[in-house]
Amino acid sequence: MLRTSFKYTIWLIFLSLPSNIFSQQDDRVIILNRADSLVGKVVNGENIRELIGNVMFSQGKVVVNCDRAIQNFKTNKIQLTGNVIVRDDSSTLYGKRGIYHSNDKVSEAFDGVQIEEGTQKLSADYAKYFIDERKIYFKGNVLVQDTATRLVSDELTYFRTDKKTIAVSNVKISQFKNNMIVYGNYFKNFNKRSFITNSPRVVQIDTAKDGSSDTLIIVSKEIHSFQDTVESFLAIDNVIIKRGTVTSESGTAVYYTDYDSIILRNKPFIWYDQTQVSGDSIFIKLQNRKLDKVYVVGNAFAISRSDSILRNRFDQMSGENITMTFSEDKIQNITVDVTATSLYYLYEESLDESSRRPSAKDSTIILRSPNGLNRTTGDQIIISFIDKSVDKIKIIGGVEGVYVPENIVRGKEADYNLAGFNWREVKPALPPNPFAELQRTISNK
Repeated sequence: MLRTSFKYTIWLIFLSLPSNIFSQQDDRVIILNRADSLVGKVVNGENIRELIGNVMFSQGKVVVNCDRAIQNFKTNKIQLTGNVIVRDDSSTLYGKRGIYHSNDKVSEAFDGVQIEEGTQKLSADYAKYFIDERKIYFKGNVLVQDTATRLVSDELTYFRTDKKTIAVSNVKISQFKNNMIVYGNYFKNFNKRSFITNSPRVVQIDTAKDGSSDTLIIVSKEIHSFQDTVESFLAIDNVIIKRGTVTSESGTAVYYTDYDSIILRNKPFIWYDQTQVSGDSIFIKLQNRKLDKVYVVGNAFAISRSDSILRNRFDQMSGENITMTFSEDKIQNITVDVTATSLYYLYEESLDESSRRPSAKDSTIILRSPNGLNRTTGDQIIISFIDKSVDKIKIIGGVEGVYVPENIVRGKEADYNLAGFNWREVKPALPPNPFAELQRTISNK
């Protein structure tokens, strides 16, 4: 075993370099800056140098520190162990052990890796840093975090020059300011725009004052996120949105997070309790994540089942536009504009005398008997509600109406449906969440 002083160590290293190395560019030269000792030996005919204690060497702008380094001059690979640190002009990589490929200027790190770049911190089980390409590949328990977001995935590639990120498999992105979580199996971020696909899902959880939680869920084939002046999410193809008792389906949807608003296009539908609404486009305005207003533009149509027993009877409204106003998630009024038409089934209420029991309070049963329908048209129809039940109907301009008796309506309800009637018996359901187990695992860490 040969042990040397620091100055003699540097001299030995340079004597061992290939004769043509000084004719290469400076950034191809490996310079030993520091080591406590050096051990030289020959293994299978190859020169090996082992640097021990406070090792520091550099290549161009790259500086490497570790506790121990084994350098093979034939392959130009340097094995690194103990407190490995690789620095360049703006990034620092930390690891327990690694390999530095000096020919390709590639650094590998194993057994728990951390990288710091500005305010961003990245960690994983394994990392491979392509220094000249300014590209870093991570694998296993990948975590990326800054002051605004937190990303986890199974694999991730980060392109430093372009500030581009590609994450693959079990991707979860948490946005701190709006309690937003985005899931998927493929994620790409570039120039303040993101794209996520392969079972993408957006989840936003809000906690009310009473401790209960409201959850907004968006699923589709693909979801785009834009972090411009106004942050927004664009969901494309088979979009389903659910929040509490509200469910929507559309071809596309845009969610403006800062403005608490959603725009649905391409055959949009909304279901609220027992009411179905459709049109050319639908604008949903939220207030503190609760329903505030719904605007339906173009071929607007609202349907609700009139009776739980007579299931072929539907109260209906149609017009060019429909506006629905809510308070505390309860509908307050509906306004139908331009060629407004309403169809409502009528009922007579009476007491069931046979149900009276003198010894019991409020025991009388109220019977509800069907009594035909009213169809009314006008320039505008305004319907007011109390506790989700119709309180009054106001019709303005060009009023026309017709009453159809019960004996004519019975059994022929479908004949009286308004033009464009399109009731869907089954609401769309959210697909199974493939990330439920991942969510539980992360939340328990």
